[in-house]
Amino acid sequence: MEISVPSFLDFLGLGSISGIDILFASMALIGTGLFVLYFILLIIGGFADGVLEGAFNIDIDMDAGFAFELLTLQGILSFIMMFGIFGLAVNQANDNTLMAIGAGTAAGLVSMYIMGKVYHLFRGLESEGNVDHDNAIGARGEVYMNIPANGTGQVQVTYQNALRTMSARSKDDAQALPSGTLVRVMDHVGPMLIVEPIDFNDEE
Repeated sequence: MEISVPSFLDFLGLGSISGIDILFASMALIGTGLFVLYFILLIIGGFADGVLEGAFNIDIDMDAGFAFELLTLQGILSFIMMFGIFGLAVNQANDNTLMAIGAGTAAGLVSMYIMGKVYHLFRGLESEGNVDHDNAIGARGEVYMNIPANGTGQVQVTYQNALRTMSARSKDDAQALPSGTLVRVMDHVGPMLIVEPIDFNDEE
């Protein structure tokens, strides 16, 4: 039995729409359906967590750029869903196709950004318990955000096979370390690294 798009839209009470509204409605329905299915699968066993990586053989590193994290499966589905919903709503209210496309695109991008931030947050919480900061001791890195005297900044250091941006203090509290300074990790206090500048005169 074949179900046509018009008859399906009639069933949902959207039979009166036409033209680009059919596209908006279809994207809203498909995006919402797949978005809900994704999270159901995620809740019942974490199946969805590896769908994108498995389907395209992509390993999404926790330290990958945030722009790439926007392209996770949930980000793409949220864009499709919100583009359709807002596009349909605006076009129905104003009968202005360009405005509807603009509103749908803006809503989709905002939704995609939010999902990317949520994804990044949860990946960070998930991985935090697996990080042993003792492995950072002796590693070299670079000051990412100025470390002021008696203050805290950030460094980028590679350990446990990942480049990590961590809070850091200078081993010599009176010594400020400007951005770009090459440093070595000497110790850590919890997740905060204690670093000192590399003296190349002492390097062998």
